[in-house]
Amino acid sequence: MAEQTAYPGGVIDLRLHRPRERLGLILQALEVLQPGEDLLLVHHEPLQRLPVYIEQHFPGRFELTTVTAGPSHWSVCVHPCD
Repeated sequence: MAEQTAYPGGVIDLRLHRPRERLGLILQALEVLQPGEDLLLVHHEPLQRLPVYIEQHFPGRFELTTVTAGPSHWSVCVHPCD
């Protein structure tokens, strides 16, 4: 599957983690993400609030692009700005 090989920063399938653990995992991954290391986040529902959350914690550091928009899952690519 292309989603697994095209993201050098890794893939975090949020569906596999408890809700209270998800934001911590995202923050940890973003803190160490380097330019050129795109990260894919996968969830069972749209990640509507995530762009605002990331911008609040990392102003101007990342761009988010929707990769998959349902119906079985939603995924977003997080790309570090150079």
